[in-house]
Amino acid sequence: MKKSKTVYADLHTHSTASDGMLTPEQLVEKACSIGLGVIGITDHDSIDGVKAGVAAGARLGVRVVPGIELSCGWEGRDSSVHVLGLFVNPESPALAELLDTQKKSRYTRAHRILDLLGQQGFDMAELAQSFADSPDKVLGRPHLARYLESKGYVKDFQEAFDKYLLRGRPAYVPKDHVEPEKGIEIIHAAGGIAVLAHPGLIPDWDRVWSKIQNMPWDGIETYYSEHSNSDVRRFRAVVESHNWVSTGGSDYHGDYGKHVDRLGQAGLSQEQFGELLEKCAARGVSFF
Repeated sequence: MKKSKTVYADLHTHSTASDGMLTPEQLVEKACSIGLGVIGITDHDSIDGVKAGVAAGARLGVRVVPGIELSCGWEGRDSSVHVLGLFVNPESPALAELLDTQKKSRYTRAHRILDLLGQQGFDMAELAQSFADSPDKVLGRPHLARYLESKGYVKDFQEAFDKYLLRGRPAYVPKDHVEPEKGIEIIHAAGGIAVLAHPGLIPDWDRVWSKIQNMPWDGIETYYSEHSNSDVRRFRAVVESHNWVSTGGSDYHGDYGKHVDRLGQAGLSQEQFGELLEKCAARGVSFF
């Protein structure tokens, strides 16, 4: 695997603390092996991988940014608006309280989906037991999709969503949403910056933007692995017009599907990361 020659900091990755394939230690080791200087561990609704990642980074000489990706939204919207929190304090009481509520909600939802898949004739006992043995682990739809694929119940990861897990399909269960403004507030309370993740993936961008643009964002994930050059130009212009910051990352989950060789393929150069730190410092946010 090779990273982009210009990427020094990949600020959007996932570990086994949420739906990634690698442990936090393995993730940092891979970042080190491809020459990254900085990696952000930004698991979905979880900071459980940060401590181990920071320790591995200290051992290997890779700076680890404590982060999180909050799944936010509002009533009537199926797909989430993802809020990246970077440079957060993992010990923040406000963040811990929100994540505890989120964890309970996701647990209830996941087991309802397991029941519905069982009603489709699939044996889900092995997956259910593996998560019962690890109660702190988040069980999300990607885990369910990979399990269905591994058992041969579907031909691939996407078919699991298309046939069973999307809205209107037999195992769909709606999620409880955290309003984006609440997510931003919690990230700020945790001492971090709140960044709109991968806006180029939002299909109804104009409608969503009209609702969220006046919220107290700190920035946008301008440099993203699935953004086109025109996306980058568009979101960079938005950042500049609001005096926000641009961040970047690959959204790496492990070497499967579209994520193969993705680590380090998007992010910030060393100069851009230095500028980000300066702008964060001006906002009273430090990289501790």
